[in-house]
Amino acid sequence: KRRDAPFDRAACEGRDQHHVLDRDSADPLRTTAATEAAAIEAAAKGGEGRRGAATGYVSLLPPLFALVLVVTSATSQAVPRTDTPRGGTLRVTFEPVITTWDREFTASGEQPMGASLPTTVFVRKEQRITPLGLDFGITNRISIGARFPLVRVHTRESFPLDSTGEQPQDSAGAAALQALLRDSVYQFDTIASTPRHLNYFAGDFEVEGKYRIIESHAFALSAALIVRLPTGHQDSPNDLFDISTGNHQTDLEVRVAQELTLFNRLWLNGSVRLGRQQPGERERRIGPQDSLLIPVATLARLNWDPGDYAAFDIAPMYRFSRTFAVGFTAGYYTQDSDRYTFRSTQDSIDVATNNGAPLSASVLDAGTAWRWTRLGVAVTYFAPGVEGSFSVEKTVSGAGGLVPVATVFRVVMRTSRWPF
Repeated sequence: KRRDAPFDRAACEGRDQHHVLDRDSADPLRTTAATEAAAIEAAAKGGEGRRGAATGYVSLLPPLFALVLVVTSATSQAVPRTDTPRGGTLRVTFEPVITTWDREFTASGEQPMGASLPTTVFVRKEQRITPLGLDFGITNRISIGARFPLVRVHTRESFPLDSTGEQPQDSAGAAALQALLRDSVYQFDTIASTPRHLNYFAGDFEVEGKYRIIESHAFALSAALIVRLPTGHQDSPNDLFDISTGNHQTDLEVRVAQELTLFNRLWLNGSVRLGRQQPGERERRIGPQDSLLIPVATLARLNWDPGDYAAFDIAPMYRFSRTFAVGFTAGYYTQDSDRYTFRSTQDSIDVATNNGAPLSASVLDAGTAWRWTRLGVAVTYFAPGVEGSFSVEKTVSGAGGLVPVATVFRVVMRTSRWPF
């Protein structure tokens, strides 16, 4: 997923290079037609071992304690990359991803968010994840890393306006809904867009260890262990359309990625992610997941054991020229049901007393076994000293709960320089 661009791109003549020692035996040193193809392959894949082919130049500086600064906003595909920083180098990565949605997959089909409310409300959610990543190469194949995401969340909430554009079409219905949300029975925040001071929060930080198992000109395979830390911000149970910036519980994820090159034109990228989510706590109103108007008397802080998950992604790319490639992305995600329980018997008694009847926290379990499929396209441009790409993905199917009909935007701008 994270790739290095060449360091110093010199104009290279079509001649042989002699008496050059490279630390990675996978780097061919002849600037022939074959190595030009390998250069494009290296640019599209980001393989560390292919840097010499991509540049036509091999640095005589030892990599130990060298610092490589990579500025990148995202990968060109949704699939994690197999590459690692070279031994002794530090990679800095910048990867914003924008996700928007205003509809959800439900048991009765695709519906606008808020469709169950007594009057029409327009709701559009946006989440911008901007992680800063640091990866250090222990060797040419082993690296450790960390991700520090800053997440911007914004929900636009409004009523349909009349022809003047100033008043709700259904003024009475809008006023009644606002009064209902403020009522002592519910005590929800009223319909309004996210205030500016509540836009930015930290996401769940990650630490990672990665090993590049196989590396050749045609195939690469890597495996990584990721620990996701509980630093994110959960959504509020008192806001109908709040967005979380993280789960605020610990995850353990194993990730395997592979890259296969065919005919110097087609790159087949794929990955498998398996995650085990550790138990945590969450404040919730106890009621069906597809119900919005749940009384405040059911509010409780609960033990929460989120379901384990698996994700499968592929991203084949076809190179039309030395600088331009197009491909598509496909991903499938599945998750087991969450499990909710009261933290203590007293908590259960308190909810029963406030609600006037006993409730089981397990009513929240239904509608949490998500499954979704996402498809997209990606375009990549590569030139000496600069690389960029753009991709769009769309959730085309979802089941098991209220699955967002999300659109994901990724834009890549990348360059590399020696800082010394």
